[in-house]
Amino acid sequence: MRNAVTITERELKALFVSPVAYAVSFFFLLILGVYFYFITVVAYHEANLHGLLGVLGYLCIPMAAVITMHLFAEERRSGTIELLMTYPINDWEVVIGKYLASLLLYAFVLLLALQFPLFLMAFGKPDLGAVLTGFLGAFLLGAAFIAMGVLASSLTRNSVVAAVICLLALFGLRMLAMGSMVGGPVGKTFYYLSFSSQYTNMLNGLIDTRDVVFMFSFIIFTLFTAVRVIEINRWK
Repeated sequence: MRNAVTITERELKALFVSPVAYAVSFFFLLILGVYFYFITVVAYHEANLHGLLGVLGYLCIPMAAVITMHLFAEERRSGTIELLMTYPINDWEVVIGKYLASLLLYAFVLLLALQFPLFLMAFGKPDLGAVLTGFLGAFLLGAAFIAMGVLASSLTRNSVVAAVICLLALFGLRMLAMGSMVGGPVGKTFYYLSFSSQYTNMLNGLIDTRDVVFMFSFIIFTLFTAVRVIEINRWK
């Protein structure tokens, strides 16, 4: 586990030395800020962040793609992945280390977004329970999407291709919610697999252990697949 922590520190330094962390934070907060002002403040005049957190559920898709696109793709392109694999380190430690670094950056940006409920508290009385569970849902959703980004980056040596794979996969998952129009068990299954059911529950202040287990299961399965991809590439 010490090796995973070392890789996490290495990746965090790389993220904050490059403009990636600052660009992601700026555009993320800019979009949320504009939406917060025109929808929450100007249009509805309500101490409610439900709409803002709903947008966040989609905004974390491009965030996950941008944060993770370089993780393995850039190292494979530059050849440094071969050097990394010569160290006495397990493939799962490499994957976990890179994943944790990306997740910590996402959590940092999400913490910056807490300024919106704090601002709302100064002028109204929002439902703090729903706000906290909503941000918890946004964190778990982002954690699952970042895991998909790690897998996408492990599949190619081109960062742009990795980002496109991640975007297509995640938007495809979210669009499964449209399958709910089919109705019946099939529609419910599509809706559940799209993360819409779990995220909506948390936006409404409900934390269901089944939703949390589903998200963690997705993360574990996706990272496990990324480890297997790295192992296959090691022997090519």
